[in-house]
Amino acid sequence: MNSITFYHFCVVFTQVLCYQPVEKRLLLTDPDVIMNELTRLQLRISQQDAKIAVLENTVDSGSTYTIWGRKACPSTATTLYSGYAAGGNSGHAGSAAESLCLPPDPEFNRTKITAGASHAIIYGAEYYSRNFFSPNGEDVPCSVCHSKSSAVLMIPGRNSCYHGWKPEYYGYLASGHYADAGASSYICIDINPENLNGGEKDVGGRNFFPVIVQCQPLQCPPYHQNYPLTCVVCSK
Repeated sequence: MNSITFYHFCVVFTQVLCYQPVEKRLLLTDPDVIMNELTRLQLRISQQDAKIAVLENTVDSGSTYTIWGRKACPSTATTLYSGYAAGGNSGHAGSAAESLCLPPDPEFNRTKITAGASHAIIYGAEYYSRNFFSPNGEDVPCSVCHSKSSAVLMIPGRNSCYHGWKPEYYGYLASGHYADAGASSYICIDINPENLNGGEKDVGGRNFFPVIVQCQPLQCPPYHQNYPLTCVVCSK
């Protein structure tokens, strides 16, 4: 049939468009009708794309990392807070391995625990191996950073990033002393470390030492005996 007389005629694209009763003959192949419906469809798609773009821009994507030894984050990131490097005592066999960046504005629910109850302890962190990170073993600041990049990676033994990644900061790899009883983890201390005021006194706690290479079984070259290892934090 080339034409049709109708009272209710519905065309389905992304929704049903219903026409009220009319007394006319409409060609199903009428190009004007087809173009009008295509225009309506394109407009609807454009509006939906605009809404999606707005929603995507409002989603807070990205990733976080800690910069050790600095009171603020690099210009590539936003500083969530600046605080104090801390962790278990290097001489305690039961201390936690990881280091923490404690915030400057702590909140507490309790002021004490039950007398005699078992507990863990957290200490502030100090630079060790004097004249490497600092001249007098000062206390260590840290900052928690938010990067717009979706991935952040610390690469030990490098001071530059691989292709496709950009540097957030670089410096020297650090951990606890190899002979200490307490466990420790590797962190990356900024190449230009800062100190916390009034932290020159050695009171023990979490200690950060530079990490040096020990050949055999580590391959030398490319590594070299007793060289301090660098590190870089990269994002993508």
